[in-house]
Amino acid sequence: MDELDVKILRALISESAVAPSNPKVKSTLRSIAARLGADDMTVNNHYKKILESGCMSVWSLLVNPTYFGYRASDVMVDVQPESAKPDMIRKLRLIHEITGLVNFYGRGLKIIIIYNGDESRSRTIELISRITNAEKITQSRMALPRSETENLTESDVRIIRALSKDARKPVVNVAKEIGLSAKTVRKRVDRLRMDNTIFPFPILKIESVIGLMPVYLTYTYSNSGAKASVDHAILSQFNTNYLMGSFADLEYGTLLLNASTTGDVQKILEWTKSQLGVASARIDIPTATFMFPDKLIEMLGLRRENVAVQ
Repeated sequence: MDELDVKILRALISESAVAPSNPKVKSTLRSIAARLGADDMTVNNHYKKILESGCMSVWSLLVNPTYFGYRASDVMVDVQPESAKPDMIRKLRLIHEITGLVNFYGRGLKIIIIYNGDESRSRTIELISRITNAEKITQSRMALPRSETENLTESDVRIIRALSKDARKPVVNVAKEIGLSAKTVRKRVDRLRMDNTIFPFPILKIESVIGLMPVYLTYTYSNSGAKASVDHAILSQFNTNYLMGSFADLEYGTLLLNASTTGDVQKILEWTKSQLGVASARIDIPTATFMFPDKLIEMLGLRRENVAVQ
């Protein structure tokens, strides 16, 4: 995977560009080509190569947790013992508030949680602690735009469920499946996306892409005033090989990078630790990613029932 592949993939991930209709893919690819200073044909060819790699073969539909009054955080743990990790992952998947997991080589495990308050978050963290036997748990807040939808209609829920397994499903197919017109389905999908209530997103399988060595770089700031300069320096340094980043938390920054070789992994870590304003840094190499969007889909029915009662 070369530099242009990385930049195209980064743009596609950040813009959720592949779903739900092919015309939007084409227009987005043209926009990406213009921004990158590349011709349309080149970007299209690279896009096809990315699809053939399988890393974006599954697109699901995420319901914004803020619609339910929830927030989200990344939780990082080092499990003990490492040999019990598979069983720990099996148990963690059963916790309703856990909507995603990233397994790393060694003892590291990244867990995505949703919560509707400090008490809810504390309960989930306590469960994670018991299951993983982790001595230290670090949490970083995820930035989520606020959903502007007050209440979903029954048709909205049916549309979301129809797209939940494949956000790239053609609008015409969805319309036939649920008994609505294609115009109505397209209008409601566009409205819900504009309101930040649904997001099509890829369940990335980057670990299996030939020529890509994904690594998660996580770092902390020596003080709150260092955040802006540290984030800028790190983004500038890794502009050609980062796929996505998270900088909403005041204490932690995270980047998903493409390391060309195993030797680069250590170089990335050493360079990051040497930067003024960085208190600590770690690198983790992912082996598998698990996402559970169905948990948020299931909450739609409960939300509608509660609204009906009120």
